Amino acid sequence: MTDDWKSVTFDPFAPLTDLSRWVGAQSVAWMPDGWPKDFLGYWVYDLVKIVLLLLVTSFVLNLLRRWVGVKWLRQSLGRDDWVGMCCGAALGVVTPVCSCSVTPLYASLLHGGAARRPAACFLFAAPAVNEFAIVLVWFALGWQWAVVYTAFGLLASILTGLLADRLGLEPCPWCGPPAHDAFREGAWFVWSAWKSAFVDAFVLLNRLKWALVIGAGLAAALVKFNLTPVQLLTDSGHHPLAPLLAAVIGLPLDVNAAAAGPILIPLAKLGLPIGTLVSLMMATTVASFPEAAVLRPVIGWRGVLKLGLWYLLYTSGVGLLLNALSSSL
Repeated sequence: MTDDWKSVTFDPFAPLTDLSRWVGAQSVAWMPDGWPKDFLGYWVYDLVKIVLLLLVTSFVLNLLRRWVGVKWLRQSLGRDDWVGMCCGAALGVVTPVCSCSVTPLYASLLHGGAARRPAACFLFAAPAVNEFAIVLVWFALGWQWAVVYTAFGLLASILTGLLADRLGLEPCPWCGPPAHDAFREGAWFVWSAWKSAFVDAFVLLNRLKWALVIGAGLAAALVKFNLTPVQLLTDSGHHPLAPLLAAVIGLPLDVNAAAAGPILIPLAKLGLPIGTLVSLMMATTVASFPEAAVLRPVIGWRGVLKLGLWYLLYTSGVGLLLNALSSSL
């Protein structure tokens, strides 16, 4: 299997990612080759990437609120009902980010005025059910299983929204949107709107700065020192409880959909049960230790633990169900 699936996907954040990767490489260009250089370079790259994502998305959302008012937001992500949740899930599908990058975007949505449930739907869908994930599953397992994966992913996204209060996904006090909403004419308001949106973006960054530094460091450590789960799942992938093992292995890893190919495709070639593969793909993309570190200032450790348990139960449960259904056919 080649990486041809990458040619049919579109990453709107590719310029920011490329810039961050260049900054990371330049920051360690003076160091001799070795693991310290690789570790520090990835740390800088990941930190710059999530900081840029946070600033850009927060700035754009706050600027739109000031230019066009809150009506557009109240009619979509601002609605704490089924329409709002579907909008949050749909936004996640077209937002291909990794688990450690989705939390700053989640905070930006809350800061921009999104309701609790739509933001929660986005939190699950963006890393796990985005276009990269769907196309990769299509290439690795076939279009039928890509449809199944998407359906279960969107269902999980909606359920995350419905369970938002029980999972501790309450908007934090400092994530509340600023009060400047009305549209006004004139050059002075245009300048004021840009300035206020810029200030609000940096206020949010300041709130999350240490969490972002720690999260990027954890991501660098996982990328540099973590062993891939391929061999372990190769040895035990046909066990009845293999989907649970896949979820336990995958959830802590900092793996985005684009980077999951080298893990998913070899295991698919070995003929592992479909449920095990789906559990692994969904678990590796939806969450990670770096995401937990960045999410803690927003929802607290209790919320992080509840969310992690929900992810574990759902991703492993889907795999166990699919394996049971496929074996009975």
